[in-house]
Amino acid sequence: PFIRPILRTMKCVFLLSVLVSTSRECSAFTVKDHHHHPRYHSNRSGPPVSTTTLNAITPVGPFCPFRSKAAVSIEPRMESLNNATPEFATEMARLQLDMQVGKMPDPERLRTVANGIDAAVNDWENLLARLQLSDDFQTREYAKLTEAHLSNHGQNSQEIAIMMRWQSQCMIAMADNRPPPFPPSEINVMKLMEDAKTSQESGLGAPSLPAMTAAEKITSTPFNGDEAAFESDTVREEYEALCRDHSSLVDFGASYATFDRMGKLAYIDEMDKIQERWEVFFARFSLLGQLNKTFVKQCNAFLNSMGMTEDDFRELLKKTHEIMREDAERER
Repeated sequence: PFIRPILRTMKCVFLLSVLVSTSRECSAFTVKDHHHHPRYHSNRSGPPVSTTTLNAITPVGPFCPFRSKAAVSIEPRMESLNNATPEFATEMARLQLDMQVGKMPDPERLRTVANGIDAAVNDWENLLARLQLSDDFQTREYAKLTEAHLSNHGQNSQEIAIMMRWQSQCMIAMADNRPPPFPPSEINVMKLMEDAKTSQESGLGAPSLPAMTAAEKITSTPFNGDEAAFESDTVREEYEALCRDHSSLVDFGASYATFDRMGKLAYIDEMDKIQERWEVFFARFSLLGQLNKTFVKQCNAFLNSMGMTEDDFRELLKKTHEIMREDAERER
């Protein structure tokens, strides 16, 4: 078994932008197993066609099955956030529907949703702080992946937190039949509304919670271990060496924060080399017709639920490592 249920990690790093997308759509806003080496286990509108057809999701970044101790320790917080978010997001959608038909939402429901927003933002800020302050490379990579993803939508976590807390205050004011508070100075309301409209029209907005919830179903495997390619000692040894090297590198990254500038840059280079090796290994199986078509289909469906293609994911991970390189360079 190679990939365990780690998809919550990928979903979790995207939830903040999903929350802000949900808030934008609400009318209230407008103020009207760590070491295992065997075989591998496991919409946005008009989704673009990926130019990469050889590979499925390779075990890199948030899909890496080799988990550091720090990453394992943070998983309960990620799971808690994943489980709690859809509930109040659904309530927000109901509020939106009520207001669209001219119905005043129930004040207690408004307060419940507002409290849910505050709790989610607090949980997110605490989680991101732990990720960012960790000595471990893998957990820092999660934080930077979130940063890179949000920047693709012209957002950052601090601005989103401010905006969502204001959204919560607007709901409380509505529940109390009071005028809404003025937007914080950090928020450009018109720009946010224009961005939301542009994203909706282009189909390039943040992923939706219903699609993400339904997409956690990668149940197949890229290969089963009985493919003809594994009859070759060379292929089998290459696979075992790749698993061993990747796992060892993850372990070594536990003290990433203590590395000097050159050490950090060298580490990221080594991680990129591991990713390239996985790409080559998967491509070979695909070219031989031995990469499970069901696995490829399920991976693409999962990425589509995030509003991404395979190429988008590769670019996002590349951008993440570029940010981490820039951080290291600033340590001169």
